[in-house]
Formats: sequence, C-alpha cells, structure tokens
Amino acid sequence: MAFSSRLSRVSRILDNARIPKLLVRYKGATLAALGLAIVAPFAFRDYQTFLSYGPGGLPYNVVGWLLSNVMRLLSREQLSTRPYKDKSLYLSDSAGSLPPGFPPRRNSPRPRFGVHPVPQRQVSQLPDAETRQELIARFTALGEAAQELGLVEIKQSLYERRHSALFVSKKREWHPVAQETRGEITHVHAGLDGSIHVTLHPKDCKKVIEAAWGQRHGLAGVGYVHLPITYLVVYAPRDEAEVQIVLTIVRASIAFMAGSTEMLE
Repeated sequence: MAFSSRLSRVSRILDNARIPKLLVRYKGATLAALGLAIVAPFAFRDYQTFLSYGPGGLPYNVVGWLLSNVMRLLSREQLSTRPYKDKSLYLSDSAGSLPPGFPPRRNSPRPRFGVHPVPQRQVSQLPDAETRQELIARFTALGEAAQELGLVEIKQSLYERRHSALFVSKKREWHPVAQETRGEITHVHAGLDGSIHVTLHPKDCKKVIEAAWGQRHGLAGVGYVHLPITYLVVYAPRDEAEVQIVLTIVRASIAFMAGSTEMLE
C-alpha cells in the first residue's frame, strides 16, 4: 500500500494540468536546466576540439579550455597587411631581412586553423611525420648555429611552455620588439602540426602574408598579451622545398630580433 500511495502521489504531481504551474513556479530552475541541456553538447564538442590540438601554452584541461574561449573574444583578424603600414613600428622605414621577391607564392589555398586562438594550431594540410621531423632537426641545427654566433639562446618557450624556443642573447642589445616578447624569437610546434611562430620585420610580415605563407596570431597587437603585431604563424612545410622556404623565414626572424645579418650570409 505504501508503494501504491507513493506512485499515486507522483502521478498527481506529473498530471498534465499541474506541469505548467510547476514550470512557472520554478521558472529559474527550469530555464537553467533547459539552457544546460542545449549548451552541454556544444561545450563538450568544443572542449574535445581544444584537446585535439595537443598541449600548448595554456593548461591542457578544462581551465585552459575556458581561458582559450575567453581569449576568443579578444581575437582579431589575421590576414590584413594594413597594420604594417604603420610608420611607428620599429624599423618600419628600413628594408626587411627577406631576399627580394621572397617567399614565392605558396601553391595551394591557406590551411585551416583551429577556432581557438590559443594554442594557435594548423588543422589541415599537415606534413607527414618524416617531413615534420626533418623540419624539427633542421630548426634545431639552425638554432644551435645561431647560438654559437652569440645571437640567440635556446630555452623553453614562454608562450608554448612545452617546446624549446630561440631567444635573443642577453649579450645583444634588446630593441623594443624583443623587450615586448621578453626575448622570444621563434619556436616550432613539434607536436602535431609543425607550424612555426616567428616575429618578423614589418615588411617581411607583409611579404609572408601576401605570399600565403603565414598569418598573424589572433592576439597579436592586443594589449597586455605581450604579442607584437609582427608575431606570425608560418604554415607547416609539406616537402623539402617548403622546409627550405620556412627556414629562410626563420633566419629572417633571427636577423630582425637579434639585430644581425650573420644568419643571412
């Protein structure tokens, strides 16, 4: 009888005539439950997308995902070259470090990037494992050569926190852009995609973007982020010829940030 009584009571509560009244009475809770039911699947998929990039500068967990989504609100467009016409940019009136006519036009459409600005990761047109490892090996060798010349130091990236990066040597004079990046020049994403972040001369930024070899970081030039407007991502190379192109851009980045043409010779 007790069970039957309870069942009857539940039935009366769920009676069609009473449901609307309950929804009105507990409107706040109802709306919250509906909102959660709608948003939860989208949030879960977005979180899985964030994890698919692999570890980056943010915590590789829910906290990092939430921070990255806050940063999405600050992210800016990445393909316009108009910012590099600004005469107040450091060395804007001088020639860049890339050779004339370089780089050649990239022979395919731009790759797609993840929707989250941090970590900035390429998600299409990825190199095979052999090409990525060749890029990493040659990037490392280039960094070691620059270090022997006293131009750079090799240590953990301040931006990525998990990859090594090249920094302007403390023996060099740090210009305003180097001070803004706290000395960091460039790092390669050694995990999944093989793209490279570089800080370039304004004129070289224009060349790289116009030739479809890279784009600006979504937070470049945003206050308090310590990313200069000349902070670009260079697309991952897919073969030997593209590895050479990308490394030439890295050399130009070292030359600009270290204030030396030694790596260009």
